[in-house]
Amino acid sequence: MKEIIAMHGWAGDSHQWSNWEKIFKSCDWEWQTSERGYKDISPHTSKWNHTSNHVELKRVAICHSLGSHLIDKDVLHSATHVVLINSFSRFIPTGKENRPIKLALNRMMNAIDSPNEAAMLRKFQIKAYKPNYIDLESSESNILHISHSGRLRLKNDLKLLMNSNSLPNGLNNSSKVLIINSEQDYILTNQTKEKLAEDLKSHLEDEPKTINLKDEGHSITKIKNIKKVKQWLEFDHAKNMV
Repeated sequence: MKEIIAMHGWAGDSHQWSNWEKIFKSCDWEWQTSERGYKDISPHTSKWNHTSNHVELKRVAICHSLGSHLIDKDVLHSATHVVLINSFSRFIPTGKENRPIKLALNRMMNAIDSPNEAAMLRKFQIKAYKPNYIDLESSESNILHISHSGRLRLKNDLKLLMNSNSLPNGLNNSSKVLIINSEQDYILTNQTKEKLAEDLKSHLEDEPKTINLKDEGHSITKIKNIKKVKQWLEFDHAKNMV
């Protein structure tokens, strides 16, 4: 059996996984998403359908950005494989790079529940998708329709991002990990990416695999790159069935 639980990042939602779901389901993967409920969607924590330790069973947690810190820790701990898409252990780098990042994050925090909230969210989405295009006209209501309870989660989760300084709680040292780094990511610094790789190498029994994407930003949009993740997972799945 092969199953996946996907967790979106800050200011995202479970709808962002629609292309991923189609591709994986077409190849007989069971697919679930967890949802923080920032917008007009109820919060939801998915749990594994299969909990045995059979060698052929694959439980894959796919996490985008802050999603690795938002996913249920028991779900993460039970994952046989973890895919970290433009993720981090410590978001704010140490040294001289951190001052402008701290200032930008504080401005974002102050914009939540203020007249500047919509403009801040638009700017964040454009930056997250850059260099690729996001049609803000068609997705405007989805991006900006923040609920009252969702706004509280948005603030608390931004605090979690700002205070992050270690690997996500629950990450099992026996999990096989794939790091996806976008080379045109305008959200994460290179130092942040390097810190994650160092922390994983110290924590895991097996060294993580890394795939660098030249044509993507912080948010993955291209079908061919989703298929690269699927190929890695299915190749490893096939190896374990021999």
